Amino acid sequence: MRVFLTGASGFIGSHLLDLLCASRHEVSILLRPTSSTRFILRHLEEVTVHYGSLEDTRRLRTAMSGAEAVIHCAGKTKALRSTEFYRANHRGTRNVVEAANACRDSLRHLVYISSLAVSGPGVVGRPAEESDAPHPVSVYGRSKLLGETAIRQVCLVPWTVLRPAAVYGPRDRDFLPVFQQVKHRLMPLLCGAGRPLNLVYGLDVANAVVCCLAKEQAIGKTYHVAAEPPCSDEELMKEIARQMALRPLRLRVPRPILYSACLMQEAVCKLTGRPNILSRQKMAELLAPGWVCSTEAIHKDLGYTAHIPVREGVARTLEWYRNEGWI
Repeated sequence: MRVFLTGASGFIGSHLLDLLCASRHEVSILLRPTSSTRFILRHLEEVTVHYGSLEDTRRLRTAMSGAEAVIHCAGKTKALRSTEFYRANHRGTRNVVEAANACRDSLRHLVYISSLAVSGPGVVGRPAEESDAPHPVSVYGRSKLLGETAIRQVCLVPWTVLRPAAVYGPRDRDFLPVFQQVKHRLMPLLCGAGRPLNLVYGLDVANAVVCCLAKEQAIGKTYHVAAEPPCSDEELMKEIARQMALRPLRLRVPRPILYSACLMQEAVCKLTGRPNILSRQKMAELLAPGWVCSTEAIHKDLGYTAHIPVREGVARTLEWYRNEGWI
């Protein structure tokens, strides 16, 4: 299959590129000239590289020409300003859709990687369902919702939307601070010990995308992607600590302290020009009662299940971080 992939140099995108190349698909990618290629360097000779951005609509159409499938993985999870989320996750997705419409003679499927942040918080006993009205509580979630809206309202190509839960694993930097805090023998808890959340290993998300490409039943559907069962913040950090053979100090972080930490981190980000996942726009997500979602739909329709449990995922991630010298 001829596949066009955005976000190939990123965390999830690089795992997707690994799978697509291993399956001998004919892949073309969109790559910013300034993007790091460390995770995809070994693939660059076997894929077609188009240098540009999601804002370059002409380059998008050229890169997408002749493709049979599009996987739109590019997006922002952290930014210095709210407008950057909307520019990347909304307008960028709209540009991808318009390019896909121009290439619809060859395209058979478009898969968009969205986020559980669109569905909104859920708890055990009342998990977020794909059929529920979207309830994003952050700028990031709202920007991804607008990206989904562009897909549903404008896209003339058959599409599927995936909403992964919190994604972690090798190559990820967003969960890296959690591992680093535990290494420093700290276990900060923002909403008490029992806040439940679904996690999903990065490679499992990539496998879900490939599964959707192979199944016509996925067309026109929105699916959560997550490992079962959910765990709590404390259980996750305890598992990291167990594998590090450490006994971290359990700390309850009051809301004012979290707010101050977000302000301080934002000031550092402005000075360095480097965004961080910790910010005031993220506070509502951090303080939500839970991030639990139903995965029944993707299992029922496609037979898909995320296979990597938290214990194994933490072990793989920890080994990778250590090998890379990240912790």
